[in-house]
Amino acid sequence: MKPKILATSWHPGGIKAIIPVIKQAKKDSLVDIITIGHEFSEPFLKQAGIDYKTIQDYSLQDVSQESMQKLLQQTNPNLVLTGTSTQENQEEELIEQTITLATKQAQIASLSVLDVWMSYWQRFSNIYEGEKGKFKFLPTKIAIMDKYAKQEMLSQDFPKDILVITGNPHFDNLEQKAKSFTPEKQNQILEQTRLNKGTFIFYVGSVWEKIKDDYGYWDLDNIQLINESIKALPQKHRKRTGLITKLHPRTPKQDIEKISQYIKEKGEGRISLVTDIHPHDLILASDLTLTAISTTAIEAVYMHKPSISIQPGLKCQDDLKIVTNNHIISVGYTTEDCQHLVKRAITDPNYRQKLIEQSSKFTTDGKATQRVTDLAYKMAGL
Repeated sequence: MKPKILATSWHPGGIKAIIPVIKQAKKDSLVDIITIGHEFSEPFLKQAGIDYKTIQDYSLQDVSQESMQKLLQQTNPNLVLTGTSTQENQEEELIEQTITLATKQAQIASLSVLDVWMSYWQRFSNIYEGEKGKFKFLPTKIAIMDKYAKQEMLSQDFPKDILVITGNPHFDNLEQKAKSFTPEKQNQILEQTRLNKGTFIFYVGSVWEKIKDDYGYWDLDNIQLINESIKALPQKHRKRTGLITKLHPRTPKQDIEKISQYIKEKGEGRISLVTDIHPHDLILASDLTLTAISTTAIEAVYMHKPSISIQPGLKCQDDLKIVTNNHIISVGYTTEDCQHLVKRAITDPNYRQKLIEQSSKFTTDGKATQRVTDLAYKMAGL
């Protein structure tokens, strides 16, 4: 009988990190793999063509630890594979966390795949229980991106023996995707934005209004900043520059409504809010990617496209410090600096090329999927 792996995640970044592993395991056919989609992860599994079940298929109505114990009893896996996520309120229960807790009681091995260089201890803790809740949801092993993540996690007192450097599987095919992106594909993507422009800026949203007090800005502030920066350009640049905006899949409805209203009233035909175009295609079709803290900035780097982080009035730690502190991408922390960076990147192609060159040392070898898959096989008993 083949070993069995149960794979699940709720968070978009978490599920994207393990989708390549799920695909590889299905292709290898060395294990039986059950995939559980939950809320935000379901569209990504559909898009990837992966068959999945939901908790309702197991007559469960929530993702409490008790429900996850019942799920494990029904599926009887040798390993549970998850992405990672963080709580947003005290009542929230996350399937990545509760199923990991359930594996401990059931004495089942668990492997979490980290997807981003931020909120390390928070992803594995009940952040509302203080010191008591720290590391409450630690799995058997954590697959992490690189030495930068390991260094930071060790400084936060993670047990050294559970950290395994593998890379993020989601990043494996980015360079090849960039190489195969054709001018015809670019034209097709740009036509979908309905912007009749010559220079395209892509802004990726990731900061919501409800956390503005923590960060000092939110997505609409950045969209306004970019729009005003474009309006301040000389006419030859202003008339030919368009802004493509795509928001995070979990962006609150009220944020979307406010941003949409702003675009309608102040966009002057130069801003397009898109929902059904893949971020990778938008990175490759655009001349510049802007974001606050989205890992899309890192994906742009891996695809050799210029990227800048704009975080005007930042009040907290920079969540993109892995690339900003190491001068891999440029960053602005004041309104003036952000406007300067945006204007310069729009008007100066040589500067955009310089942005690509300064990020060239940040690379991936494209083998993370195989490393995580091999680790999962070993932990499952192969």
